[in-house]
Amino acid sequence: MKIGIFGGTFDPIHSGHLAIAEEVLKTIGLDRVLLIPAGRPPHKKGRKVLPAQHRIEMVRLAVEGHPGLEVSDLEITRRGKSYTIETVKALERNYPKETEFYLILGLDAFLEFSSWRASDELMARCHIVVVSRPGYRFSDLSRLDFLGRMDPEWLDELDAGRRFRRDLPLSAGTRLILIRVPAHDVSATQIRDHLSGGKRLKNLLPPLVESYIIKHKIYSRATSSS
Repeated sequence: MKIGIFGGTFDPIHSGHLAIAEEVLKTIGLDRVLLIPAGRPPHKKGRKVLPAQHRIEMVRLAVEGHPGLEVSDLEITRRGKSYTIETVKALERNYPKETEFYLILGLDAFLEFSSWRASDELMARCHIVVVSRPGYRFSDLSRLDFLGRMDPEWLDELDAGRRFRRDLPLSAGTRLILIRVPAHDVSATQIRDHLSGGKRLKNLLPPLVESYIIKHKIYSRATSSS
């Protein structure tokens, strides 16, 4: 069994998140992708995050009608900060021993991967899937010492769109999988700003998520200031 792990604050989940999850599901041939909202994200210092019950409900609504995508409350229900290594260990206990896990990260997040708790252990326990992100280049990976020397030519091919996937073996028998996905220049920050300013979203959110936000008046100026 091949399981994708796609974590995030999902504040809110948007159409770009779904597109990435479905692209990785299809490209690698995963059995499912678990979307896991963070309970207490350690990398979001200085910003108030929407309460977990709203974020996980929006993810539940977003994955409706998307076979292969599932929501997990693993980090929401666990006490303490949401460290990915603890999530992976918990999933290993819940799935058969032969299950392969694929940790899905945006290129921007992976460039900071060495600062994550137990990053070496994560690479030993999971295949790492890195997807393209607007404003970032795969050639930036050449400056990551923990990966060793990478062929600049095939990094350039990914950046230029001449190739859409490259696999690199990691020392623990796992793989680093680089995937160029269709560009979705949308961010949760952009969406929050639009909603706070009363602007139209123009299909940036799954319809059920947008309806939920409107119903509960999430991200409005009045709600944000309270």
